Amino acid sequence: MSESVRPDLPASRHTDHIEFDLSDEQGLVIRKAADLLGWTVPQYVMSAVLDRAERDLYEHAAAAGVVRTSPGPGGSDENAAEPLLALVHALG
Repeated sequence: MSESVRPDLPASRHTDHIEFDLSDEQGLVIRKAADLLGWTVPQYVMSAVLDRAERDLYEHAAAAGVVRTSPGPGGSDENAAEPLLALVHALG
């Protein structure tokens, strides 16, 4: 779709496209997993890729000392926002 449904909103522009080859078995596994959740294959793949990317970014930030990897004093979870901070750090 080249124009927005609402003229007051900008048209959606997708600049990235990912394409890769799958074996029949790989495609079947991904389709079945997506079906179990009631998701489309693109929804399932996007969710899985983003989950993995966030974990990798967080682990990289933790290794670089940007975020803590253990709870704050007294066992509280004061660092609950740190995965977001790791993502922001990686993108900045």
